[in-house]
Amino acid sequence: MARLTLPADAFHGAPAWGSGFRGLEAEPLGSFLNPLYRGADPWVIRHDGWYYSCAAGWGNRLEVWKSSTLTRRGERQVVWAPPRVGWNRAQVWAPELHRVRGRWYIYYAASDGYNVNHRMGVLESTTDDPQGSFVDRGMLYTGDHLRSGRRSRWAIDGTVLDLNDQLYFIWSGWEDHRDVQHLYVARMSDPCTISSDRVRICPNNCHPWERVGDREWERGLHEAPQVLVRNGRVMLIYSCSGSWQPTYKLGMLYMDQAGDPMAPHSWSKHAAPVFQSTGDVFGVGHCCFTQSPDGSEDWILYHSKTRPWDGWSDRVVRAQKFGWRADGFPDFGVPSPTNVRLGMPADYSRAGLLTCADAAPDQLTPRPAA
Repeated sequence: MARLTLPADAFHGAPAWGSGFRGLEAEPLGSFLNPLYRGADPWVIRHDGWYYSCAAGWGNRLEVWKSSTLTRRGERQVVWAPPRVGWNRAQVWAPELHRVRGRWYIYYAASDGYNVNHRMGVLESTTDDPQGSFVDRGMLYTGDHLRSGRRSRWAIDGTVLDLNDQLYFIWSGWEDHRDVQHLYVARMSDPCTISSDRVRICPNNCHPWERVGDREWERGLHEAPQVLVRNGRVMLIYSCSGSWQPTYKLGMLYMDQAGDPMAPHSWSKHAAPVFQSTGDVFGVGHCCFTQSPDGSEDWILYHSKTRPWDGWSDRVVRAQKFGWRADGFPDFGVPSPTNVRLGMPADYSRAGLLTCADAAPDQLTPRPAA
């Protein structure tokens, strides 16, 4: 479809400039404040010197944003609008923009207006521009009967793992009709096609902190898997408890990089959360990972809540640098306090690009180098 360029205030959930967040005000060069903007389920990818973020905006349209800095969303383009009727007309959630084997793809969850019918879909770019046009490649099969194609099951939060020349799709799904979320994995024959039945990676209730509300009698809940590959391991960072709750947090699964993601025994679960709430930052989860412009730093983006009670309407996006422990696992630390100034990612003010001090947040564009 043709690209739509709309004013920034046309979208529900867009950055709330002037909303009272100090983090959205003009910032001194070299620093920023959390939270960055209103929203949830952040996704950012760095490519050719730019940061591209992907989000579901007004009317369930999919947006791709382009910025020279990690802490500003930059210029927005609508790249896809849902059909008026069909399986994916409503409830578009948590899109991810991936560059897979030289082409851009967007993986997203959507439904026909009823949550019980949520499934995963994929869009494929028609150009090399992630803000260009995309075509709908349809629904991804997320069930147990690939050969017949029957009973594709509830699915959200899909992501891609490219490991040892094999593509895998990893997502959060229901085993049957019951609202109990586990993590699943399946092989892919290409970026638009799942080529195996799904495999459940692990139980979702090994620890009380994985359960809704941290309550032992509640159901376990795993969602929003994200991949880190480093130090000979594949690490799967997942969100657990409830996304509407202040108890939302991150856990970690890991396996040897030479292992088989389709074999549940390949995976081990870390016994404690790897990132969780503090006294003033709570409901932290649904993260993504990227790097500083010079590639020397690793960064996590995630959402949190602004109020310590249940609900989805108060979520905001935050960013901070993270490091690595001596044993090869990530060290996310604790959530950075609200309105505490943090240093910008290394080498953020590259020659030839506007910085957040030079232009309005939605108008970052190239300028000739001096």
